[in-house]
Amino acid sequence: MKIGITLNEVLRDYIGQLVYTYQKYIGDIDITEGDVTNLNLIEFFKFDDINKLNSFLYLEAPLEIFGHADQMSDGLMNRFNTFLMDIKDDEEHEIEIVSREIDKSIPSTYFFLSKTSCRADKVRFVQNHVDKWDGLDVLITANPQALEAKPVGKISVKVKASYNQDVSADYEIDSILDFIKDTELRDKILNTKIITYEEIKSW
Repeated sequence: MKIGITLNEVLRDYIGQLVYTYQKYIGDIDITEGDVTNLNLIEFFKFDDINKLNSFLYLEAPLEIFGHADQMSDGLMNRFNTFLMDIKDDEEHEIEIVSREIDKSIPSTYFFLSKTSCRADKVRFVQNHVDKWDGLDVLITANPQALEAKPVGKISVKVKASYNQDVSADYEIDSILDFIKDTELRDKILNTKIITYEEIKSW
């Protein structure tokens, strides 16, 4: 199986770093990560309009936001790298990092992967969340739009975040570490057979 893993709130602390960067360059804001309950970020951060928000994210401060962000937990990338090696040795599954990136967030994300010593040898950037699913059998993500865009016959794994609580998935985990460490859970996910409506009708 081909497994896609996204970055934000899975491996990279995007919201926490965005709060930090906003306070550093724009001003104090009374908000924590848990307050961001959806990804319409203009509801939570004080920008005049969506264009100014996007300019801040992708032109003015992308290295700070996407590049200098922390891992979701200490030592996470080391564990992830070990997991990548184990998967490669087993030769049953393939792992791909897939992320929606635009403009200067692309080199900034390469910097994040480099500074955390990520050893993933397959990295793909897309501009639309639905395109994350291209060529994948399983997608592990916190992004609600990607989860909602799941095509028929694919398997979605939601990493819980403050902004995706109302979005359903085939499986839910608290952290990517659950998928890495719990072999029983991982085998269950990777051996799931998705039954389509047409198959049910034929029974």
